[in-house]
Amino acid sequence: SETVEKAELEEKKFNFLYLDEKNCHFMDNKTFEQISILKSLTGDKYKLLKENLEVSILFMDEKPLSIELPINVECIVDVTDVAIKGQTAASSYKPATLDNGLKINVPPFVESGDKIILDTRTFEYVKKIN
Repeated sequence: SETVEKAELEEKKFNFLYLDEKNCHFMDNKTFEQISILKSLTGDKYKLLKENLEVSILFMDEKPLSIELPINVECIVDVTDVAIKGQTAASSYKPATLDNGLKINVPPFVESGDKIILDTRTFEYVKKIN
């Protein structure tokens, strides 16, 4: 018979500005107010942030709780292994390191320098961009 107070959450749109050693810096699209969020609060999402990327930030009592990135972001494959000839299994993937330092698996036809789309929810390869 206890009562629980409902948490009031507020979601606002911000543009990413820059990273420093500990924080991600954002600007409110409407008021131009700037805020900082600890990198540790974002998990690995901060690695996907690019200048002017629009994100949603969830607040409780004016304190940031989490950030939501667009579902897909563009990344560049920095380094990946050369595909092994005869490797034809449809589900065969090879390791790759992206320009932001993330390590993911990509299909054999993806090469170093290729632009790809990455799913920000799962950190998985979506498609190659021509």
